[in-house]
Amino acid sequence: MELFGRGELELLGGGEGLRDDVGVHGISWSSSRLPDDMYPASGLALAAAYHDIKIRLASLERENSSIKRKLKHYEVKFPMITEFGEERIMCCSCEPIVKDTSVIQLQTTNLQQRINSLSQELQKSKEREERLEEVIQAYEKIHLEKSNVQRDLDKMVNTDTQGFLL
Repeated sequence: MELFGRGELELLGGGEGLRDDVGVHGISWSSSRLPDDMYPASGLALAAAYHDIKIRLASLERENSSIKRKLKHYEVKFPMITEFGEERIMCCSCEPIVKDTSVIQLQTTNLQQRINSLSQELQKSKEREERLEEVIQAYEKIHLEKSNVQRDLDKMVNTDTQGFLL
């Protein structure tokens, strides 16, 4: 039953695993090893569980490294993410985590308010620009009318002056 290395689940074969730990009178351990086929189903189940855990751990490590790569990409793309550095602590797996989500929520609220105020300013600016365009068009129209009136006045003055001279 060499499914596991020495020291891993050595209790199955009745080896030295618990023998020294139990000091109760009346319990004795046999010194002979159990036959290899004594617990084949449970041994295989443990081996399968161990294998599944190793596969899941490897999968989680790949996912973790993928998330780290994405985070680094976003930190380069959006430098504001790295401003949260003071609020991070190190957990037992030495990965930085955010200390308090309320800080992030507060910053998100502040940023949302700032976006709203900038959107309002942009809207007001667009409205002013539209009014300015209307004023410019009105000015051009008035200027054109003034030029027409000035030309008509000049014609009248020239006509009166010529008629007066005759």
